[in-house]
Amino acid sequence: MEDVTLLFPTPLYSNNIGVDYKLLPTDVGLGEDGGISIDQQYLPKIESLKETIDKEIEIYLRKYLRLKTTVGLKHQSSWLLVHQKGDFSPQHYHRNSWLSGVYYYKVNPNSGEVVFINTPPFGWTCSSMDPISEVEELILMNSHEYVVPPRNGDLFLFPSHLVHKSYPNKSDDDRICISFNYTLHGTWGGSTQFITI
Repeated sequence: MEDVTLLFPTPLYSNNIGVDYKLLPTDVGLGEDGGISIDQQYLPKIESLKETIDKEIEIYLRKYLRLKTTVGLKHQSSWLLVHQKGDFSPQHYHRNSWLSGVYYYKVNPNSGEVVFINTPPFGWTCSSMDPISEVEELILMNSHEYVVPPRNGDLFLFPSHLVHKSYPNKSDDDRICISFNYTLHGTWGGSTQFITI
């Protein structure tokens, strides 16, 4: 009997954790693609939200990745994003971290989707001969992008190497979210590859 096995998938964790958190005012610097907080340690200042995100990270690590408790994650950096009408996040990934995430505090249907991007080399085709224009139906197996319209309270966790972007905010209301990075800590490996961080 025929079968297709998806080898080595990239995990994208999502859950809606609500918006019952009080965001703190902070200085926001304006970049060419929107406002970003000057404070790069924003999340720890909202203890209840950080505790909730830390619990979701534990679920991701233990239930889905099946990592032992000898390995954990520590908050590295976080920032508030305020995207006004026309603002967006360009295509990027997060360097010098292991797990990244975004929490959508305030959005509406016209705020712009978040897009996760499969970069070359693709799992099913190669970048020099890519018949994507001939695909009859885009599904997770053959698509180069995964587009998600975020809702208030949505949390996404993903490997920091996963390329992503957000489409421009077409609404007159600000799109407000918090992005963050976590790094590995703990003990793992064996023999000459043993490490404790």
